[in-house]
Amino acid sequence: MLVFVPHTTAGVTINEHADPNVARDLESSLERIVDDSWPFKHWEPGDENASSHIRTALIGPQVMVPLDAGKLVLGTWQGIFFCEFDGPRSRKVLVSVLR
Repeated sequence: MLVFVPHTTAGVTINEHADPNVARDLESSLERIVDDSWPFKHWEPGDENASSHIRTALIGPQVMVPLDAGKLVLGTWQGIFFCEFDGPRSRKVLVSVLR
């Protein structure tokens, strides 16, 4: 199964879903790795989101997960995370079963 996010400031990844602090740690780590205050070239007044584009490039727009008898095959602690870096906004998540 392919999960794809057709946006340049949102992505999707797989990580531990049992502890909500993992998502918080991921978010704060990406904010430290790509600081909002850097002098980016991509700069539109009122929509200063260059850091969101970079964070999305690091996370990526898709994940692939195998299916077995119609069920996702994820590790015990794994979950699929939608990562919003420039919102909240209306977003699309596309899911395709590949055969």
